[in-house]
Amino acid sequence: MKRLTVWILLILLAAVPTVYAIQGQVTYTEGDVTLRGTGADRDVAIGDALGPGDVIVTGAASLAIIDLANGTTVKLREKTTLAIDSLGAATAVTLRAGAVFTSIAQKLTGSFSVRTTSAVAGVRGTEFFVAYGRSIDAEPDVWLCVNRGSVEVSIPQSGQTVLVNEGLGINIVGGTSITAPHRYPWTRGLNWNIDPVAGKVQDATSLDQAYTDLLNQDYD
Repeated sequence: MKRLTVWILLILLAAVPTVYAIQGQVTYTEGDVTLRGTGADRDVAIGDALGPGDVIVTGAASLAIIDLANGTTVKLREKTTLAIDSLGAATAVTLRAGAVFTSIAQKLTGSFSVRTTSAVAGVRGTEFFVAYGRSIDAEPDVWLCVNRGSVEVSIPQSGQTVLVNEGLGINIVGGTSITAPHRYPWTRGLNWNIDPVAGKVQDATSLDQAYTDLLNQDYD
């Protein structure tokens, strides 16, 4: 009986790293950050573990940085709602409101995607930014720009797909069509830093400038 108990404990202990390997973790916060999970809403603390089904919400002048345990780090801007759909071989998150920066290490295994109400961005080894813009039609605009690597953006409803390369951006207009990739001047002000030790991580770029760019330039 004693020998059997020992083996059971060894099996359980061996399984612990596997469980934690598929969890995300909050690595940094500023201001008001809330976790909406299966229980009551609660404040987020640095070091908190996250998993599928968790929803992170940042308040005004707030942010959160989260490691998703697969070589992916996301930075949530203020007034952002991000849901963790899945972790592991196929990691996916859904941006419900606000904006998110994503940094993916070259060591990423499997796949990673960011979903919005209208589109899906699938990537490997890249840095990119996704944000909701103005609600001109029934669905809000979605802006996406790439700082490093490339991102494939698709609208499942229409089947339209566009590859966005480094330094370029797109606008998903009203959730129905994707503009051709262009270099948008407003993206030069984005703060891509996700390391608080290296400096300021808060990004205060106004998306109003994105619409000014559209008025001042010809984007076919």
